[in-house]
This record gives sequence, structure tokens and C-alpha cells, in this order.
Amino acid sequence: MLIIQLILLNIVFIASFILLLPCSPWLFAISSILLITLATLRFRQYHRQNNQILQTLLHGLRNLQDGDFSISLGVPKKNKATKANKIQHEVLALFNQVTDKLRQEKQAIYQRELLLDKVVNASDVVTVLVNHRDTIIFSNRAAEYFFKQKSMLGLSWKNLLDETLPELIPHHDKDNAIIQLLLNYSSVNGEPSAKTAQSWHLSRHQLKLHGSRHQLTLLKPLTQAMHQQELQTWKKVIRVINHELNNSIAPISSMCHSGNILAERLNEPQLIRVFATISKRINKLAEFIQSYSQLARLSRPQKQTFDLIKTLKQLQELYQFSLSYQDTSLMFSGDESQIEQLLINLLKNAQQACPDKDSAVSVSRQQGKLVITVRDFGAGMPVEVLTKAFLPYYSTKADGSGIGLSICREISDGHQGQITLNNHPQGGLQVEVSLPLS
Repeated sequence: MLIIQLILLNIVFIASFILLLPCSPWLFAISSILLITLATLRFRQYHRQNNQILQTLLHGLRNLQDGDFSISLGVPKKNKATKANKIQHEVLALFNQVTDKLRQEKQAIYQRELLLDKVVNASDVVTVLVNHRDTIIFSNRAAEYFFKQKSMLGLSWKNLLDETLPELIPHHDKDNAIIQLLLNYSSVNGEPSAKTAQSWHLSRHQLKLHGSRHQLTLLKPLTQAMHQQELQTWKKVIRVINHELNNSIAPISSMCHSGNILAERLNEPQLIRVFATISKRINKLAEFIQSYSQLARLSRPQKQTFDLIKTLKQLQELYQFSLSYQDTSLMFSGDESQIEQLLINLLKNAQQACPDKDSAVSVSRQQGKLVITVRDFGAGMPVEVLTKAFLPYYSTKADGSGIGLSICREISDGHQGQITLNNHPQGGLQVEVSLPLS
């Protein structure tokens, strides 16, 4: 359009030159000045429009360079008679389309990163990413809790292991293995706990990011899963033994009863003593089977809201213990019968550990968890016994069945909680049960 306008001005100038210059030079001079002025004004207008569009594009590109994809350029109305305007319109419209696409892709990437961040931080797998300088550049919340650090970014991986977890250093050459670590977890109330063996699956992956070597270390806890699998195995064994022994005990008991009646009729004191002894041992065996059947019959908790303080006060009528609590009532959502069974087992153990002195029970809310602590004032428990205390059939008591603490841990796990044993610094054994309130 600008070229056509300039051609027309040139034609007018030539015509005025031919027609006006010979006869009227002044009129030709005036017309020449007007034509030159019009041409100059038109060229400046065209130049100004181009500069404005270039400035708009420059501003938009600078926003893109800064990572701001929300920019949108104003597109002038499309003029069908102007080819230059069509090109300018297409350029600005294409720029807006590109920014819209980049904005959508950035938003999609942000949503994926947000989802990935939530998944990684919600996982209980300890995740640590280390660069080629042995510096930690990423760690999830499980790793920060595991290494007891508020933030691990920028720390040296080797120094962190030396200070907090030297037990992991001998496994530096393993890329995929199940390892045992002796870890010392502090209890919820801050008291130190004895070191316990924990099973972990260690995996390392070598990868490249931005052209440099990185190492991804993953530690997956296996102890709880192994406990669950072990407990299920014990339950199956108990069911089989229970079935077989009951099938044998029933006819033996019946025969002993009949033999005892016959011995009384024949007045044979020796036979009466024999059958009485056999019947006594059969009754003891039946009680033994019945105690172990409790673990196999333990079902999933049927959760309902109940007042835990009220339940503990009712148990004070059966067991001697002091009770300390913060609230007059504490409503908890769980299986009341199972929680009561857990408390009875712990109180019985505490009473047997120290019959001469009342045990102590405290209840509190800590960090969104319900914490129940049962402490006796006995001799405590050796470290080697602490590691085996939750095993079925394991007991240090002469008449113990070794099933009470196993049932307690099963009830705690069923409520997504945790139970720990610690020797109190001032003497006695302390059992801490931590259950989520929500």
C-alpha cells in the first residue's frame, strides 16, 4: 500500500512538472512542497507503525525470556485491502497462539511436578538424590525424618552418613539388596529407646541429569511388612495346630472321663490318680491352645468412637495403677474391645513385673497422635530380650505363653499405630502405644 501511494505521488509530481513548471514555476514549487510533505508524512506513519509492532514483539519476547507466558499482544483489526496489515496481523496472532500453547504446557508440567512432589513426599521410601560432587540436591520428607534433618539440600552425602548413619557405609557397593540396620528411634515423648534391628531394601540407581552423573538412593522399610507376613504365618500354623490338637483332645478327654467312672466303680485308687492326672494335663493343654487361638481369631478392628479415659477408669477397678491425663474425656475412634484387650495385656505384664508397686499409665495428645504409656517399676528388660519381645511363643516367664505382646502389636498395627518397648532411665519397663487420632 505504501508503494502504491508513493507511485501515485510520483505521477502527480511528474504531471505538475510537465504542466506547471513552464508556465507557473511558483505553483509548481508549491505543489512540489505539498507532495514532498505528504510523502514524508506517509513514510513516517508507516515507520511508526512498524516500530510499534516491533516494540510490542520485543516486549513479548522479553516476557517469554523471563518465563512469563501470560503475555498476550493486542492484534489490530484485519484490513483486507492492505497486504502488510495482513502479515502483521498473522505475526501477532501467531505469537499469541505460541504463548497460549507454552502457557498450557507450563501449567501441565507444573501440575505433574506438583503431583510427583506429593507422591514422593507421601511415600515412606527414603529418597535421596546426590550429584557428582556428592552433594544432596533432593530429599523427601521420609529422608528428612529418617536422618533427623530439617533440610538436607546442600549437605554432603558422605558427611551425613558419617554423622547420622554409619551403619549404611559398609553397604556402599550394593545396588539392590536387603540389609539390616540397627536404628535408635526416639519415642514420642522424647525418651531414648534401645537400638533395634530394622530390615530395609536398599537400591541405588545411576542416572544423568543435565549431562552430569547423579546417584539416586532408595531405602524402603520392610520390617512392618515382614512382621505382617510373619504374623499371618503364625496364624496359619496356630489354626492347623489348634484343629489337630482339638481333634485329638476331645476323644482322649472323653475316654479319661469314662475310665475315671469305671475306676471309681472298681474302687481302684491308682487308676483314679492316673486318669485324674491325664485329665489335668488335657485341661492345661486346652487352656494353652485357647490362649494361642486368640491371636488367630483377632479380626480387623470395628472402629467406633468411645471415651478412652472412661475405659481406663473402669480398668482401675481390676488393676492397680495411677492414671494421668490432660483432658477429662478423650474421644477416640477405634475398636473399643481390642484397645481394652491391649491395655489389659500391658497392665497384667506391668503388675507381674512389680506386684508391690502400682504401675503408671499416662494418656496425652502429641502431634496428631494418641500416646498411651504404661510403665512398671520392676527390673526392666535386657536388650537381647527387647528385640524378641514381640515374637509369638517367646516368653521369659515360667508360666508365660508369649502371646500377649504379639496380640498388642497386632492390635496396634490394625489401628495404623506403633508400639515400642523401652527401659525407663529411672528403672522399670515402659511400653508406649502411639495411635493416630484421625
